[in-house]
Amino acid sequence: MQRSIVDALPTPTTPAVGLRHITRVASRPVPRWLLVFGFWTLIVLAYSTRGEVRVGSYQWLPISWLDAFKAAVAQWYPWGAMSVAIYWVNRKLPVAPDALVPRLLIHVPLSIVFTVAYTYLFRGATVLLSAPNDPNWVGATILETASHVTYRLGTFVYWAIAMICVALDYQSNLKDREIRTADLERLLSEARLATLRSQLDPHFLFNTLNSISAYVERAPRQARLMIEQLGDLLRLSIEHADQHEIPLERELAFVDRYIQLQLVRFADRLDVRVRVDPEVMTAAVPTCVLQPLVENAIRHGTSKLTAAGVIELCAWRSGDRLHVRVRDNGPGLPRGFRLERHIGIGLGNTRARLEQLYGHGEYSLQVAPDEERGTCVDVTFPYRAA
Repeated sequence: MQRSIVDALPTPTTPAVGLRHITRVASRPVPRWLLVFGFWTLIVLAYSTRGEVRVGSYQWLPISWLDAFKAAVAQWYPWGAMSVAIYWVNRKLPVAPDALVPRLLIHVPLSIVFTVAYTYLFRGATVLLSAPNDPNWVGATILETASHVTYRLGTFVYWAIAMICVALDYQSNLKDREIRTADLERLLSEARLATLRSQLDPHFLFNTLNSISAYVERAPRQARLMIEQLGDLLRLSIEHADQHEIPLERELAFVDRYIQLQLVRFADRLDVRVRVDPEVMTAAVPTCVLQPLVENAIRHGTSKLTAAGVIELCAWRSGDRLHVRVRDNGPGLPRGFRLERHIGIGLGNTRARLEQLYGHGEYSLQVAPDEERGTCVDVTFPYRAA
């Protein structure tokens, strides 16, 4: 059995310093505080374009751009500071992010509290900047002013900010839940694969030990040689124990040890032919996917013959699919054979692992009579480099 060795071509690993710096700067996320400040600055600039301010119910006083800018700063930057506080308080509410009704009910009293707090900030900024303001906003007391602010614009602005904060928190929670679900599914899949591997290894080991026991007394030298081959095989199995997929080249090396073990047993009665396209040597395949197929071909196929048995192992690529075929010249399938009813541990385990790795509909495992004589097992799954 021959294996191909693919030489790795050297690839450049040190990009230019300037390009690395540009890439790092371009991939750096924009700080959230800068996004918040930019958003409220745009609102301030938009409101600073007005050229007059109301001084009575139907009276408007022309003002300069500077005064309009001061009035916009006094009106909207306090809401910018409030938005940060509203976001923080919303995150700390003692209800789940997806409990929208209780969360919104809690925001009802909070809207009053934050509107009163905004009134203090608004009045303080107005006095500090000497900004013109609508006298209809100002009452005799701070509570009266708060009621005017609430009536005029405060409630709408607060609830707009609160709804955005609730939506952001809900989206973040949903994304975290999706990530946790994906991690749990991955862990569950890995646990199932590990369980399937743990079922396959004893099955293979017991069959091999039964074969060796037949030669312990009548052919001790041959039994010792088979034990040495089994040791090499187990060493490779341990090396791949924590990997669900390995390159086809390494899988072929593992099967080669198994075939050498069987050749000691069957001597000239077994001929194994390997025809693998060199292009697919680096393709990713499930660990131990070939050994159960070759073992079935020997146990149920060539071992039943009095003449020499022939096993052919092929692998090739067709588009985005990898095809693996194991065929033998044994007596063929029993009459009325159905895979669902006659599937054994080896094939059943292989199909279950293909289901876990690739999902339903992304693979196929077919067992059918060969064109001339014997049995042909075809396995197909997505092609990707290991």
